[in-house]
Amino acid sequence: MVETRNISLGGLLFHVELPAYQRLQRYLSDLKDVLRGAEGEADILQEVEYRLAELFTIFMGVNRTVVTLDDVEKARGQLGEPIEFGDPTVQPEDTSKGSRAEGPSKSQPQRRRLFRDPDDRILGGVAAGLAHRFGIDTIIVRAILVALLFGAGPVLLLMYLFLWGLVPRARTASDRLAMKGDPVTVDGIRNSVEEQLKKAQDQFDDAEIWGRFKLGWDRFITEGLPQFIRTAAKVLGWLVIAAVVIVLLALGGLILSALFTGSWSWTF
Repeated sequence: MVETRNISLGGLLFHVELPAYQRLQRYLSDLKDVLRGAEGEADILQEVEYRLAELFTIFMGVNRTVVTLDDVEKARGQLGEPIEFGDPTVQPEDTSKGSRAEGPSKSQPQRRRLFRDPDDRILGGVAAGLAHRFGIDTIIVRAILVALLFGAGPVLLLMYLFLWGLVPRARTASDRLAMKGDPVTVDGIRNSVEEQLKKAQDQFDDAEIWGRFKLGWDRFITEGLPQFIRTAAKVLGWLVIAAVVIVLLALGGLILSALFTGSWSWTF
């Protein structure tokens, strides 16, 4: 029996075989050395942990409960070695002796995932998310939505609100990369985090009234309104269920009354 360790990664608990645990610790240690002093160092490391947790969950599936050395090597191969994007003094471990890790392939097409894009939006980022998903320009999607608005306005509005509440927002760097079909590597995560930090700094530096209003509106659009839509949908669902139950009870009462009285003529 292989000795295991329990670790918390990306907010999830994993049982990791000892060789895999040691390899993972060395990888994260090399990564910290490379990123030491870099802008957004803590955010990048956290995003990498989230991605590792996601990969381990995918690799294990539903049949395994323990992370193996092979899982760590495959995750390392997808994320990339520290020497590929950082300090040249950090040497990667020898992969010629049984290691299955390979460098991240940037030429292979990545499967795009559907997210709402909070960085390129007018309302909820649904149109931008759909554009990324299908690999077309956001302007084209918005033009199609505007054209459809004149023919199916209420239906289109309901569909948009439904997608707004259903489709998750691209919160993490991995989400933003997967949304655009870019390889989710450490280098990509670092670039995404640095870009978000720059945008946040630009918003913070904008002390004008319009800037503060835009910041509050952005927060309401990305967080407050979707939560309200989900809550309203739940309340509406319960109201519909209650109305159906009341109608069925009333109908059942009328049928029972007719059976007892022998009269099927009801007057109101």
